Amino acid sequence: MHIIASLSLTAGLVVAAASAPTYLLPALADGPLIPKIAPIPTVGPGLTRLLPPVYFCGESVPLHEEAVARRLVTALVRNTTENQALYLIRRRAAVFFPIIEPILARHHIPLDFKYLPLVESALKGMAVSPKGAVGYWQFMPATARELGLSIKPGNDERKNLIKSTNAACRYLRWLHTQLGSWTLAAAAYNNGIGALLSNIRRQQQHDYYYLRLNAETGKYLYRILAFKELFSNSGAYQHLIPEQMMAYLSEPLNPDAEPDEGEVLLPEVVLNEATQVAVSATAGEVLHPTPDQPEDIPLPNAADVFREGIKARLWEAGDVQRGKIWVFHLTRNGMADGRAVEEGDILYAVVEDIDPKTGKVYLRADKLYSTSEKYTYNLSLSAIDASTGRIGIKLPDVNQVKEGWILTWKTL
Repeated sequence: MHIIASLSLTAGLVVAAASAPTYLLPALADGPLIPKIAPIPTVGPGLTRLLPPVYFCGESVPLHEEAVARRLVTALVRNTTENQALYLIRRRAAVFFPIIEPILARHHIPLDFKYLPLVESALKGMAVSPKGAVGYWQFMPATARELGLSIKPGNDERKNLIKSTNAACRYLRWLHTQLGSWTLAAAAYNNGIGALLSNIRRQQQHDYYYLRLNAETGKYLYRILAFKELFSNSGAYQHLIPEQMMAYLSEPLNPDAEPDEGEVLLPEVVLNEATQVAVSATAGEVLHPTPDQPEDIPLPNAADVFREGIKARLWEAGDVQRGKIWVFHLTRNGMADGRAVEEGDILYAVVEDIDPKTGKVYLRADKLYSTSEKYTYNLSLSAIDASTGRIGIKLPDVNQVKEGWILTWKTL
């Protein structure tokens, strides 16, 4: 995901406002770059004592760590250097949050994620990144299609607030299922789950706040937190936020005010209709795909999601009956159930179940023969659909099974 309207102005905190250099601020309306002076206040030792407790999706932000506190303050200060720009985003949020919030709630996604599209696109449906990500939630074309959005000339559903928000919820729910943390899910939304898991494996660290990530992802959650704190708890940061910005953050929003040049907000009738759809949609309508979408929505990089996941090629297939044994050969080195395995090792899998309602067969491996050690190990792996990350292989695929068929396996 790529940020369209970042309010970031510096690479770090400046020692004193008087010495602040001149920076180029990306205009929110995709206009020309305008030189601005970024007055950044001095931030000294003991910063953690100045900050209130902060949470993201119920997870406590470890502000007792000086480095974490500084990153949050940096994000807060950067976002408060352009009064008018932040005020316009606040206006958009007031319009769109009543539509986004009930959709998040119906998907059981924490409401803190309503601030994510502020970072991604400044809540502009027409936002386009240099790499081609589009819309409020900044989906690349392939990811959008895999999440069930239509991208056709004249009808790009990435620009549809309700449909794209539902798609983002499906993606966030899936990321949380794989990672077990909403904080890591937010990071994976920005950086991709494969890259994030690679960092987790290499660093043996599962906490976002202590992971060493690329610059954009390392700052990503702090940018979300900055919007949350500025829009919902700005009074706690009066010692950091300039007086003029505090006035903008506390100024009542006038929904009838004329939008500034280049600023287009939804007409009231459109807003009311969209809000009603979001509020009144049944759980089934929100949580399940439409008839023209697949039941199992494929998600990006699903085959690379699983720690200790392995791939194996079918060597000998038994009948499609419960209890039958199928034999696979591993296609590459990896880890299985905490054990190092090698290309060529033999995986013995049993047909554990066949579900005629879903049209799936469930394969479980309970033994692996190490060709180098000449020893058979007991282990527990399940075959997954690599396009969805879900256990179970569709029967139409199984009926066409032949030698050479490769499956992805994950630890139970």
